[in-house]
Amino acid sequence: MESLSAIAAFIHTSEQQSYVAAARIMGLSPSAVGKAVARLEKRLGVRLFHRTTRKMSLTEAGAVFYERCKRIVDDLGDAEATILQSRDNPAGRLRVSMPHIFGHHLFMPILPIFVRSFPDIELDVDFEDRVVDLVADGVDIVVRSGEMADSGLIARTLCQQHFVVCGSPDYLCRRGRPQMPADLTEHACVHFKYPSSGRVAPWAFKAPHERLILPRALTFNNTDAGLQAALAGLGLAHLPVYVAEPYIQNGGLIPVLTSFMVPLGSLSLVWQSSRQLSPKVRAFADFVIEHMASQSRTFKDAVTVSRNS
Repeated sequence: MESLSAIAAFIHTSEQQSYVAAARIMGLSPSAVGKAVARLEKRLGVRLFHRTTRKMSLTEAGAVFYERCKRIVDDLGDAEATILQSRDNPAGRLRVSMPHIFGHHLFMPILPIFVRSFPDIELDVDFEDRVVDLVADGVDIVVRSGEMADSGLIARTLCQQHFVVCGSPDYLCRRGRPQMPADLTEHACVHFKYPSSGRVAPWAFKAPHERLILPRALTFNNTDAGLQAALAGLGLAHLPVYVAEPYIQNGGLIPVLTSFMVPLGSLSLVWQSSRQLSPKVRAFADFVIEHMASQSRTFKDAVTVSRNS
């Protein structure tokens, strides 16, 4: 067991190129991971890493050892998954990553149902908007928006993303209601920027309005902050329909320009394709897909929301 623990420490350190990051995944201290790797090197009689004050990388012997160890550990995982397949209740720690807005508005409402349905799964959920590397970050399954670039991953589409431009009654009373997307140049616009890149997200207008240069009265890296700004009458915000709809229905926000909107990307569940799908990952994926499909009202387009408001 001590050897397996040292090999696990070596594999995570190889993938993370850091004792600190490997320790975070394993739930140990960095010193414990470093000592485990040092004991492994002593037992093997070779150096597995080149170490400097700034980074570490595999030696030639370390690279060979990593490939063999990784295959063995993956095979052990497959053997465990095969046994767990026969159990009624999937079990174990499941690491999940999802964007803040999806997590707060769509996942948290169904979380109690999941916990009751799968009491033996230990959920470890990160809400973050950066693109997660499933292998390097030790994550089992993620919710991701946009197109998939990594062919080594499996993606299941949950929904198209529909957006709506909206503002408070007070704001529209003061500034007027835009009739065309070009009218937004005379308005205070509230934008979302991607936390990972700082790039400002486009607004989902159909051609030929998709390349408008809009004023940037306020820019946030958090959708809920943009929602609150719109509710406070600080400008017009471009929000996911499922975020804005409750406030449109209660009169806190008024949709505008709905006939000019088009879908902007999609939301997908993503996991690794290289190994057998474990029961806990399958249970989570099936659960989320089923519940998102049953909530088709959640993914209405802007025109439908406007018609029903």
